[in-house]
Amino acid sequence: MREEIKQDMTTDTDYSQTPIVVRGLRNQFGKHIVHDGLDLTVSKGKIIGVVGGSGTGKTVLLNAILGLRPPTGGSIHLFGEDVLKLSEKKRRPLQARFGVLFQSGALFSALTVVENICVPLTEYANLSPKLMREIGLMKMTLVGLPLDAADKMPSELSGGMIKRTALARALVLDPEVLFLDEPTAGLDPIGAAAFDKLIRSLSDNLDLTVFMITHDLDSLYAICDEVAVLADRKVVEIAPPKILEQSTHPWIHEYFHGPRGRNALTKGS
Repeated sequence: MREEIKQDMTTDTDYSQTPIVVRGLRNQFGKHIVHDGLDLTVSKGKIIGVVGGSGTGKTVLLNAILGLRPPTGGSIHLFGEDVLKLSEKKRRPLQARFGVLFQSGALFSALTVVENICVPLTEYANLSPKLMREIGLMKMTLVGLPLDAADKMPSELSGGMIKRTALARALVLDPEVLFLDEPTAGLDPIGAAAFDKLIRSLSDNLDLTVFMITHDLDSLYAICDEVAVLADRKVVEIAPPKILEQSTHPWIHEYFHGPRGRNALTKGS
């Protein structure tokens, strides 16, 4: 069974047709090695959840893929391009093809909701303020935000509305890949379930590829096609949640069969 659970890293990958391909990644801080020989492939149109214990480098992996912190070794291909070899000029149009939702939402406190959503348009598109606002309002509708919230400030929003505003901003350039860092953190169970449903719907309707860091087992079962597990400085296994339940890896077994894991298993059955 273990051979079925592991992702096959030896097969040839058509990088041009695959949104994310990571090979032999190494991330190191001084003498501390976070990743060593990490391989990961994210196929088009899939929602992949990334899990791992504290210190396994989930955010470090995300930052390396996004180009926020170059790795110390290995390669990262996005849409067939080796991003580590691209100049800043050539990397910029590539970055417009993905959207990012950070854990806190990372909204600008001095900008309104619709102004926050339109920030990427000011950087990547030459549009009139009127057209940008129209696009921002359209994205608000897409993520389920009421239009009367357009001119509110972030301080006036609930946690769920902050998440949806950040999601609308991540979608404003019509990206092909959506990166989510703990998207349901801080939400109550009802709000988290609604957000999961929204992500699944957006992925299906917009043909989005989604890379999602999460600790939320309910989210894994609700929307993820596959789950990549970080342990031992690499991706040790990748498979749908139901398959990972059968893993004999100590951390994976405890994750899926511990007290919280058993609760999620019951919900997912």
